[in-house]
Amino acid sequence: MKLKKPEDLTKIKKQGMDLLSPGNIRITVGAATCGNAKGASKIIEALKYQIKKKKIKADVVRVGCNGMCYAEPIVEVISAGKPRITYGNVTTENIDQIIKAVSTGNPVADLAMMRWDEEKSAVTSDVIKYAKGKIPKALEAIKESKKIPFIKNQKKIVSRNAGTINPESIEEYIALGGYSGLAKVLSKMSSKDVIKEVKDSKLRGRGGAGFPTGLKWEACNRAKGDKKYVVCNGSEGDPEIGMHRSFLESDPQSIIEGMIIAGYAVGAEEGYVYLNDRYLLGIERMATAINQAEKFGLLGKNILGSDFSFTLKIKRGGGAYICGEETALLNSLEGACGEPRTRPPFPVESGLFGKPTVVNNIETLANIPVIAIKGGKFIAAIGTPASKGTKIVALSGNVAQPCWAEVPMGTKIEEVIGVFGNGTANGKKVKAFQTGGPSGGILPAKSLKLKLDYDELRKAGSLLGSGGLLVMDEGADLVDMAKFFTDFFADESCGKCTTCREGVKRLQEIVGTIADGRGTKEHLNTIKRMGTALSDTSFCALGKTAAVPVLSVMRHFPKEVSDRMLKKID
Repeated sequence: MKLKKPEDLTKIKKQGMDLLSPGNIRITVGAATCGNAKGASKIIEALKYQIKKKKIKADVVRVGCNGMCYAEPIVEVISAGKPRITYGNVTTENIDQIIKAVSTGNPVADLAMMRWDEEKSAVTSDVIKYAKGKIPKALEAIKESKKIPFIKNQKKIVSRNAGTINPESIEEYIALGGYSGLAKVLSKMSSKDVIKEVKDSKLRGRGGAGFPTGLKWEACNRAKGDKKYVVCNGSEGDPEIGMHRSFLESDPQSIIEGMIIAGYAVGAEEGYVYLNDRYLLGIERMATAINQAEKFGLLGKNILGSDFSFTLKIKRGGGAYICGEETALLNSLEGACGEPRTRPPFPVESGLFGKPTVVNNIETLANIPVIAIKGGKFIAAIGTPASKGTKIVALSGNVAQPCWAEVPMGTKIEEVIGVFGNGTANGKKVKAFQTGGPSGGILPAKSLKLKLDYDELRKAGSLLGSGGLLVMDEGADLVDMAKFFTDFFADESCGKCTTCREGVKRLQEIVGTIADGRGTKEHLNTIKRMGTALSDTSFCALGKTAAVPVLSVMRHFPKEVSDRMLKKID
């Protein structure tokens, strides 16, 4: 069905609501990569078999990841008029219990992460607030949670649909407000109006650099060119971060809607979604989402009856870390080597195929539909003076609960680790942590009170980056950690500039010498000099930050470094 005008969304919204709140019971299973890796497909097969066998009127639906990767496979039961029941760490042995609970209406007490007779909720009020129209009884359960701290303490804006909707159902996305932002933009706003709202939101790019999104769009809008492009950066080459993959697998339509609005704002009629080649499920679901959007006329010619047209294609990249840098990504898109370009000119002036191009990452683009509906001031009211809105954080390392969560900017690091990670896995104290991926500094435990804020973390010698948070306990060998990241940079250097190509290789040799117990004070002095040289003369951020992990360990943990230098390793 082609949607010819904004009002046509109402028909699809009803279809989506019927899917989200059918006459039957709705049983969802987290089937993103994390859930699939822990047996979600077998859980789905077992549920369907038992439902059919016992003749229970229920629908089993694949959904994405709600962030609780530590509790996968997650099964949730939604019954009309009753709150949502969340079961975690489900195995096929639990299916009989769950099916019995479905038929009797009494939750499995030992398995439920939240019991309906104690609490009233399961996800967050933001989903309901974002939705338009009448909310079916089964969705009344989607309100703020008091039982699960993991859910209760989040501010779900970008991730509002993740783990709730079927990522392969455009109808369910539309039911919860999807494409309402696009409809508003195309029917009531000029490109300058859209850019003004994005500028008012003070949204900064979530890919790492933190450049103001509205200023980037404004520059591209003003740039002269017979053709312009919008590119989604879904490269995500950081070794310990996967929340963009999880989000892509959970809510691809929000990325598409954000890209269409971006295209309208800057004057582009063509876009590319650049995805890590290893994200097979994400690529599959994005392809499905694009096909559905085309089928409904939300991509293509004269969208929703307007004079604006926009098409979208997927480009699979090799997963190189360097392609997270936007000009290296553009080279890869063009079929060239993934190497950074000289700037200026910047991509907004001369980007893909030499045309003005806006490059934003997945999380940045997913903010755009919310800004379109609620206005820029809604996002600007959240966070710190310098960092507005929310941030999705991927928590990994030695934590009890590896996960990803969306929290307001300004949330303290210690709160993220304590509330969402539930502390360390072995109960030891946190010794150090790293924010922002490999390019971030390794900071000591005394810095745990730092906030998620671009400027505050930069002053502390780290960065917010795309949102990785790696935790190390008292037993961690930080010299080995520094070596790991130095090895990573040596492997990922594209080799374009001499400073990085030769410098990082030499840095790798020196750090390896120290890790082997053969280091000297002169080695430490050389690392400091090399760090300055790399920062001052490297072509891009990879080389500029390659020495940051080892320099931060030398600064914050000098005794550990000196002790390791004297330790002979066989």
